[in-house]
Amino acid sequence: MTSRRRFLLAGVTAGTVALGGCTDAVEVATQDEIERSAEPAEPKESSVEETGFEEVRNETVVVEEEFEEFGQRREFTARTEVRAYLREIQSDLTGQEQSVFAVVSTPGVDAAGQQLSPLANMDEEELIREARSEIGGEFDGEIEDPELDETIEQEIYGETREVSVYEVTVILPDGTEEQGYLHLTIVERGEDVILVAGAYPADVEGERERIERLFESLENE
Repeated sequence: MTSRRRFLLAGVTAGTVALGGCTDAVEVATQDEIERSAEPAEPKESSVEETGFEEVRNETVVVEEEFEEFGQRREFTARTEVRAYLREIQSDLTGQEQSVFAVVSTPGVDAAGQQLSPLANMDEEELIREARSEIGGEFDGEIEDPELDETIEQEIYGETREVSVYEVTVILPDGTEEQGYLHLTIVERGEDVILVAGAYPADVEGERERIERLFESLENE
């Protein structure tokens, strides 16, 4: 899958362009095209099995972007890794429901102090929209009206991270509405920027704990 976005990289001055701390500035200044690939971000297989989830998406998404430097357009190709996991639930309230967990790993390329990773440049509303989009691809329902309920701390990749928890309305395919929760965080691992999201119905006992376990089970390669 390939998508293209066009944007303007402002504030780039001669001799200041750097790329992730690993590419010489002169080299970057003369490159017409930059390519970077993210490492996959995945929860432990044992945690996926024990929480009752199943992998439903394992995909490399190619994103092509253009930025402008000194009036010259340069191409940036990013290979993003997407993983999604689904759990089918029998709910006493509405019958068949689902919980979903998704991880999107993008290459975090830095040019002149600015991140070219789309995730690094998103505000809260955009991140929520991105999480809903990734979840919605596997989820039989629409997630609407997110409102921040609390911020919690979890150990992810060996560090304490803040995870935002939103109350949401889930609209099921038959039009039924129910309450649910969306957990969302952005973390950095090496040079990658990673979105981690989980959504689940509010009335299912133990579902929050399952989602939190998957967050904490993300593995270093």
